[in-house]
Amino acid sequence: MAKEKSPDAESDLVLVITRTFDAPRERVFDAWLDPDSIGGWIGTRDIRAETLELTPHVGGRYRIHMRRADGSSGPVVSGTYREIVRPERLVFTWMWEPGHPVAAGQDTLVTVTFSERNGRTEMQLKHELFSSKEVRDRHKEGWTVSFEKMAELLASASAR
Repeated sequence: MAKEKSPDAESDLVLVITRTFDAPRERVFDAWLDPDSIGGWIGTRDIRAETLELTPHVGGRYRIHMRRADGSSGPVVSGTYREIVRPERLVFTWMWEPGHPVAAGQDTLVTVTFSERNGRTEMQLKHELFSSKEVRDRHKEGWTVSFEKMAELLASASAR
């Protein structure tokens, strides 16, 4: 007999992060869909991401190679855009290709919403369908650092 998951167990496999950026929401939204921008912020501090493919339309795909700062090859993440509502919402799948140490082959779902807050942007990321709390927590670490890098990128763009 299959064991049913309780609602609490299911919510344990969902990651929600809310972050406010000192930038207009169009610019924060675009940081997700511009190949040069996303390569500059996605990943931990030891990652220099390379966009291999990015076709930002519903049904379009992306592939991002997470290269280590020393130049060695890291894992590749890929997915398909399910919803793009400029500049309010993005929904896409997220799957680490073979080579990821913890989550290779696990297809998850990411929803990002963008709200205007007096010239600033409140962004909420909801990443769900994780196979375990460990995988969820590893992604929390990665997204948290990524959003720190995004804030730095947006601030440097504003300074220009």
